[in-house]
Amino acid sequence: MPEPNWKTACHHMSVCALTGASAFFSSIPGSFILINGPLWCYFYAMKYVEDYDASALRRFHCTQPEGNALVYGTEKDLLAGLDFVKTNFTPERVFVINNCSVSLVGDDIAGIASKAGLPWPVYAADSGGIAGDFPEGYEIALMRVIDEIEKNAVTDSIKADAPDRKPSVNLLGLTPTYFRGEEDIAELRRLLEKAGYRINAIPGGGSTWEEIMRLPEADLNIVLRDELALKAARRLKQEFGMPFLSAGIPYGVKGTLQWLEKIHAVFPAENMEAVKQEAETVSARLQFRSSNMQSLWGPLWFDSILVAAPPSEAAGIAEAVRGEWADTGNLVIHFTQDTPLRPAAANKICIAGKDDAAMKETFENWSGGLVLGSSLETSRLVRLKKPFINCNIVLPSYHEIIATDSPLCGIRGAANLFEKIWNAKLQDCMDAVTEK
Repeated sequence: MPEPNWKTACHHMSVCALTGASAFFSSIPGSFILINGPLWCYFYAMKYVEDYDASALRRFHCTQPEGNALVYGTEKDLLAGLDFVKTNFTPERVFVINNCSVSLVGDDIAGIASKAGLPWPVYAADSGGIAGDFPEGYEIALMRVIDEIEKNAVTDSIKADAPDRKPSVNLLGLTPTYFRGEEDIAELRRLLEKAGYRINAIPGGGSTWEEIMRLPEADLNIVLRDELALKAARRLKQEFGMPFLSAGIPYGVKGTLQWLEKIHAVFPAENMEAVKQEAETVSARLQFRSSNMQSLWGPLWFDSILVAAPPSEAAGIAEAVRGEWADTGNLVIHFTQDTPLRPAAANKICIAGKDDAAMKETFENWSGGLVLGSSLETSRLVRLKKPFINCNIVLPSYHEIIATDSPLCGIRGAANLFEKIWNAKLQDCMDAVTEK
């Protein structure tokens, strides 16, 4: 992980590359994760995944290499770990993920695994903290899977033998481990299928190994998060001639329609009208509810709005909040990863690891308003005794329980975000009345 990320890890949503790789591999049904490293790395990655998948504990194990393994290699520990998996579990495949120190050893994981006489394949990836944070680890895992796709590619003959195959898309850069991740994946699938697209595969988002191996069969790759999958999309274009579109994640009703129109312009859909009708119905309902609330409590105005999130979430939510629902005199975005995105809705943009002094000023000079971020932002404002109205949009979220299946993105997500923001404002109004 780069030095600036170590310095800012205490107040930004970022975990090491090993966790990102674990999140990607664990999303593939039938997969088992063997962390080749110390218990700390194992527990950290496993717990992160377990927060959305209760079965994670039964699909993770750790080799716990001895101290001299960095000199003599991890073969002994790795064979013991593989034997433990073989004795106690029945996975379809095992992913060995080396942590920082083990990655420096250079063990031949495939060669070691071949000695174990295993009934399932073993794949290896180096993705410790020195490789970067979550996006880099996710990217490493996705690229490792594409290695296997290239080895087994038969897509030309498949396409030639299936002239009646319906046009389809892959969704790249999604993960259930992000805030409302599973719900957002379901909403994106719902919208695209309603518009007339067929989803071929969602690597990292629950697709099976067989579905992922058929990635090149799709007609278009839609990149939802550049930091997770743009590099992979470019590689798939180079190796298989697959076109791709960096579309981002859609937020708000208008934002969702603009997102779909962007995809439609590249790869036309057959039933866009059905989505437009749904959008009009939901938009009319939200406008009606907003008018009722405004007549009682005034407009949805905040002196300041802070949006702190990964690039796609922060950019999309900032545009939707300021463009569709609320108004403010000052909207600040704190991107948790570097990005070229510069949303027009923002008055000021800071990037973690680059603009830490400016980010510090945001908190120290804060005098009240809406905070769309995580528990890290809210806890910092609490420590500084600053007033704020809170609405969680990213992890970690320590002070809110989520038990519904409502997404944040898409049309259903627009209604959910609208509701969350209005209720946050109304609660603040009631608190002010109670204090008097």
